[in-house]
Amino acid sequence: MSDTKRKLAAIVFTDIVGFTELSSRNEPAALKLLEKQRELLKPIVEKNKGEWLKEIGDGLLLTFQTNRDAVDCAIEIQHATKEIKDLNLRIGIHQGEVVFQGSDVVGDDVNIASRIEPFAAEGGIAISGRVNTSLERDPEFKTIHVGSPQLKGVSQKVEVYCIISHDLPRTDVTKVNAKLEKKGFKWNFFSISGAALSLVGILFWLNFSFIGIGVAESSEVPSLAVLPFENKGSKEDDFYAYGISSDLISDVTSTGMLRVAGLADVEKLDLSKMNYDELAQELMVRYIAKGTLWKMDTMFQLSMELFDTKKSEVIWSNRWQTAWKDLATIKLDLSDDILQNLNILITKDVEQVNIAGNPEAYEYYLKAQFKMEKRKNFEDLKVARGLFEKAIELDSNLVDAMLKFSKSYMYTNEFERALEIGKKALKKARRLKNKNAEGFALFRLGSIAMSADGDYDKAMQYYDEVLTIADEIGDKNLKMYGLNNSGIIEFRRGNYDKALEKFEEVYQEYLALDDKRGQIFGIQNKSTVYFYKGEIESSIEMTREALKLGIEVDDLDLQATSLTNIGAYHDKKREYETAISKYEEVLGIFTQLGDRGMMAETLNRIGRTQKDMHEDIKAIETHSEALTICEDIGDSSIIAYTKYHIGNVQLSLGNFEESFRNLRYAKDIFQRLNNPDGITWVLYSIAYNHLGRGHVDSATVYLDMASEVNYKIGNKIFECELLISKHLANYLKGEKSLDLLEKAASIAKEISADELYLKTQAQIGNIHLYNQKYEKALEQLKPWIDWLIENDTDISLDDMANYLVCLKALGKEYDLSELKKLIKNTPEYKIDYSTNYSLYKILEDTKYLKDAYDLIMKLKSNLETEVSETFIKYPLVNEIVQSYKNIS
Repeated sequence: MSDTKRKLAAIVFTDIVGFTELSSRNEPAALKLLEKQRELLKPIVEKNKGEWLKEIGDGLLLTFQTNRDAVDCAIEIQHATKEIKDLNLRIGIHQGEVVFQGSDVVGDDVNIASRIEPFAAEGGIAISGRVNTSLERDPEFKTIHVGSPQLKGVSQKVEVYCIISHDLPRTDVTKVNAKLEKKGFKWNFFSISGAALSLVGILFWLNFSFIGIGVAESSEVPSLAVLPFENKGSKEDDFYAYGISSDLISDVTSTGMLRVAGLADVEKLDLSKMNYDELAQELMVRYIAKGTLWKMDTMFQLSMELFDTKKSEVIWSNRWQTAWKDLATIKLDLSDDILQNLNILITKDVEQVNIAGNPEAYEYYLKAQFKMEKRKNFEDLKVARGLFEKAIELDSNLVDAMLKFSKSYMYTNEFERALEIGKKALKKARRLKNKNAEGFALFRLGSIAMSADGDYDKAMQYYDEVLTIADEIGDKNLKMYGLNNSGIIEFRRGNYDKALEKFEEVYQEYLALDDKRGQIFGIQNKSTVYFYKGEIESSIEMTREALKLGIEVDDLDLQATSLTNIGAYHDKKREYETAISKYEEVLGIFTQLGDRGMMAETLNRIGRTQKDMHEDIKAIETHSEALTICEDIGDSSIIAYTKYHIGNVQLSLGNFEESFRNLRYAKDIFQRLNNPDGITWVLYSIAYNHLGRGHVDSATVYLDMASEVNYKIGNKIFECELLISKHLANYLKGEKSLDLLEKAASIAKEISADELYLKTQAQIGNIHLYNQKYEKALEQLKPWIDWLIENDTDISLDDMANYLVCLKALGKEYDLSELKKLIKNTPEYKIDYSTNYSLYKILEDTKYLKDAYDLIMKLKSNLETEVSETFIKYPLVNEIVQSYKNIS
């Protein structure tokens, strides 16, 4: 068309939030608002070299020559309209081609800009990936990824980000009406939405922040919510109210004789719109403690009341006026008064050295705590550290400040600094004879030993001391922390029965307190141990019990954990579609909440299941989606695990170089993060990468490296897996390796790992099979096959083929139906030369012998001359080559 014009531009769409409702309610006011918008915004657009193309109802279509002009203008608009009543805007920006047809403005890119706008928060700005790219290297701007919108009629893929610098609000995806892309699968939402935790393989690791909530059914187990103090004074004094509330919760919880709602749970609620009964029902407590604080110069006025919702009466109240220097003392009096009015008798530590604290130091401590807990970025954390340091400088006896100062470095994996401060806190607590602080200092050091070095022995020593102190001072909360984390160490070492003993004790403590959330923690940890023991029916029974309790206490975190574990159960049972369905429910929960870290972890679960289904391309796509998320949020740990998973799928596809690059990338991150578990897993996969391409000696080196790291951890399960893998490497070279398998079997039997024991025995059977000792081979292989069938667990094609070779050689009856099903369901690229050779022996089909020979020749051609000559002489490889030559 002759009047069609095109130009490349930055396209801006704006929309007034709530305008339709305003128009229906008060049309004259709505028209005045449009006039106000035009009057206010036109000069801003002109100032930023923009073109006011069109008004579309209450929306505007603007264009700019550059992305930067468009973004600067949008920011200025949001700042200008911030205080204008009802002029609340959402703005979307995209870069692309604008098509002018007469008076109309059309084109895909215009459509995209209009579709991006709903992804902005009220008062916020959403941008496309193209615009985000132009801002990425500009330190003035900070953006976060929101998602991928579904755009009908638009062929190009669009990623949406929002600007969160310049005092702009971030997008809450739960409030976005537009649709995000579903990546080819259906999101099923659980009956009640909420957050969740992933558990299988990752047990609940308790830290200071954990406080249980349950339902109070008996006066013997009081349950309490301490509401944040209402600050009646200046806004800048909010940190006093927050800090005193937080410390008060910690003080009353430390008795371990009542259940206390966590401050984070309380802060989620709109306290101004809820009465005591509604709060009690929501938080599942009986008693509500509410207070006010008013700072006037150097004086504080405090008031507090304790309300019994069962009796609908205030059972205690008090008022104080105190000098600034006595604030810390008043806080201790508050906790004592609450406990006494709940008929909880506590014994004071008469040996504790009481030293008058420095009030200025206490103020710095409260400010630091508030800044750290409310932090929005790393700069806030650095400010908090400076405040902690100042508090400790003014009062060297402020152990609580030392412990939280140490914790601040745990957040950033700066373990050496965390350890240095933690040791000082321990030394100070012991000098002051403050047993409670000593216990938590030891607990902090145990966590550092685990996180920094994977030093289980050292961590266990610390936790043993924690348990001794907890029993000495009667602190049940501290005791449960120590029991739980020492149980996790036993689990990671493969000491399943010892782990179960500790988790059972934790569960019984929470049962005595009628703390249902705590019971769920205990049940889920026990369930995980049973899962890894191979007792999956016991595991799933416990998981369903935990899910029922999670629904009862309306805790979506714990419900999603149970759903994840139920998915893992179906995964183990080869019910892959059901497993993925459960994972999608969990993914839906996290997507709704905007918890992108857990979205990535759940996507990785789905990817692993897709790999088990031999849908390797889909698996890579799913893991890649997870990688995009975790790279966007900058979570190095999840990035490493995702790269590890992608590397394993590439290994399955035979893409050895791509696999190696991903695995090496993951290894580098794990080493930087001091994650010994991750290091051992990735070294193990790198070893199999070398095995897969015939580099047997290199594989052995990596297995030895993995063994060195694992030795420090003491993980007996992984030690068995490494011994089996070393046997396979030796077996290929024709070297004796029975001793390796016998050692692995001995360890598996010692720790009651039945599945692993039988798996090891089956490998011994394969040695007998290779030596044509078929009776002995069958004795070892049959129990393994029977166990797999009995537990409805996947039988590998290799195991089934070797088992049938034995039966055939001994003249026993055998059924090929399961073998043929496995062959049909296994892609050819996943069948290695060894398995092809076994299939040739059982089926007498020369196709499989040729496939085995071709695979060997392909591997040989990719090896260096010296290595290839060694490889071709390996006994099994040589036998296959000679067998093929005999028939060709």
